[in-house]
Formats: sequence, structure tokens, C-alpha cells
Amino acid sequence: MCSKTTGFLTLALFILAPFVSTAQSNAEITLSPIVKDLHSPVFLTAAKNDPRIFIVQQVGLITVIENENILDILDIRSQVTFGNEAGLLGMALHPEFLENGIFYISYIDKSINSVIEEYRIPPNETQADKTSARIVYSIPQPARNHNGGMIAFGPDGYLYVGFGDGGGAYDNFKQGQNFDTALGSIIRIIVGPDSPEPFGIPASNPDPQGAAPENWAYGLRNPWRFSIDGDLIYIGDVGQELFEEIDILSIKSSGKNLGWPIAEGNECIIDNCDSAGLTWPVETYPTSDGCAVTGGYVYRGAALPALQGHYFYGDFCSGEISSFLNIDGTISERRSWLDILGPVDALSSFGVDGFGELYVISLIGTIYKIEPK
Repeated sequence: MCSKTTGFLTLALFILAPFVSTAQSNAEITLSPIVKDLHSPVFLTAAKNDPRIFIVQQVGLITVIENENILDILDIRSQVTFGNEAGLLGMALHPEFLENGIFYISYIDKSINSVIEEYRIPPNETQADKTSARIVYSIPQPARNHNGGMIAFGPDGYLYVGFGDGGGAYDNFKQGQNFDTALGSIIRIIVGPDSPEPFGIPASNPDPQGAAPENWAYGLRNPWRFSIDGDLIYIGDVGQELFEEIDILSIKSSGKNLGWPIAEGNECIIDNCDSAGLTWPVETYPTSDGCAVTGGYVYRGAALPALQGHYFYGDFCSGEISSFLNIDGTISERRSWLDILGPVDALSSFGVDGFGELYVISLIGTIYKIEPK
């Protein structure tokens, strides 16, 4: 989702010179639409080995697709501020969702707070129980952009939540380097049936003096979409006007400073820059070639064996899908898929189903599956 100070920008088309491996060159893939005419879809998720697909629509709806049937299971439109970058933005299924029916959503409420809320789908029911709603976390937003919105569980069982720097240009609210606020950060908390109320703090979280104890990493501008693959978290952080970036951190680390607003991409952007202690991105591209990076996923499905382990990401404005391979911190096999897949209008997110297959989401209303051609 585009996260400049002007909100969604005009769609554009750009082509990056591809670095193509033999395996990628031979990959015959296509985008197959699986559902159309949704209300501003921004995310897709599923439980492992479960055929159901859950879709987040920015207006305030959660929809499930099962056996080609489409059903709205949660409607919180009356609770959500929808518009620009605000709305219902993310969803994470509890690691034991198939047993307990618990899931979490991320949205901007009517008072412009970022809210993380817990819900439950009772056994043998198709609708979320609204009486089960419990607010886990809330933080005021000073503006309606750079809200983040991504939430995901790691293999450690903790919930990771991303927040932008609060909006405006060049860290207007001075949050990026402020570790005592969740804005401009990724937080890590304990949630679930046995967690403290309203949430718990992992003992391995960093705890510098004056810090918000839930903070796990900081120095982010707007981590609109991130994903976790094994022990690594891949973060797509939207740039201001110079560079879009992909950062990779180990979830075993903590307290990493990703640089904003000291640096953007791989370049310092302030005078007398002290870059000591900063963690630099693994991949960047000029913002002028698109407008906002859309972080994606490492492919772990079975349908496309030649692309196993490749990380896919895109850009909201250009609609270009790109990928690379990360092996022990070495980035290779960079590829633009524009010549194969074409642009995706308003590329708002990627998603993964219960079997590791990859999906691409257009804010205009269509969800595509990446499949063999």
C-alpha cells in the first residue's frame, strides 16, 4: 500500500533490469484470478494444511473462501476509519487456530488509534463471535498514514506487529529513533489463552532504559508488509522519496535499529550522519521507479519447485513483482517478473495459503494465485 504523504499515488509502470538465473528463466508461471470485486482487499492468510483462505478487506470485512464458497465472517465497518491508508489492515491466526479458533486483527478505529483485537470462531460455527472481542493493544496515531498494520506470529509463538512513524514527511513526529514508542517500530508481544492480560512481554525483548518494553526493532518508516520464514523476518519498509527497501532480521536478535530517518535505503540522509549501529537493508530500489514497496513472502509451496526459497515482493504503484534468493545472508538470483506476469494494479499485498502457495492482491478488488503456466 502506498505510504507517501499524499496517500495513494497514480499508478505507473517501470522495469528493473532483471538478473535472471537459469532456474528462474525456465519457470513458467502465471497469475490466475481466484476472486474479484472485493472491497479494497489488503491481505490474505490461512492456517497450515487448512484449505480455507481468509481475506482482509480494508473497509472492515473479513471474508473466507472455502470450496469456492465466499462468506463474510466478521464485519467491523462500524468500528473502522476507512480511507487513505486507514482501515482494517491485517490478520493473524493463532498458531493453534484449528483447535481454539482464535485470531487477531489490526485496524484503525474511529478515534484514529491503531488497535490489535482478538476474536474467536466457536467450534462448528462459520461466524466470528463478536462477544469474544478483546482489545490486546492500542496506540494513538497522529495521522492517517504510515500506520503499518501487519501482524504475524513467529515460530517462537510471539505476535509481531508493525507500526509506521506516525505520518507526515521525514519523520515529522520524531518517532523513528524513539525507542520508547511503538511508532516506527516492530513490537513483539505474548498473546493467547494463557497469556497475561492484555498481553505479555517476552523475556528476550530488549529493555533499554526508557524503552517501551514491547518494542523489538525500531528505525522504520512504514513496515506495511513483513513476513516470517523460519527464523528470519523479511520487512518491506516504504521509503520517503529516495529508496524502497527490504530488510532481513533474525527473530533471535532484538533491538536492531533500521536507520530511519538517519538513513533511507543504503544512504545517510542527514548531515554529520553517524551510521554506527545501524542495520542496513539487503535490497533497495529507487522510489522514483515505483512509489511504495509491498513486502511479500518466501515461496515454500510445492507447485513451483524451481522457485522454492525465493522471496517475492512488489511495488504498489508500478505493480511490478520481483524476487530474490537469500542463502545464509547472500542475496542472488534477483529477478523482475514484469515480462512474465505484467503489472498488477494497486499491488497492496501478498499472501500464502495453508499449503505454501503464493497469492497477489490488488486493492482494486482482485486476488490472484501464482501458478504454473
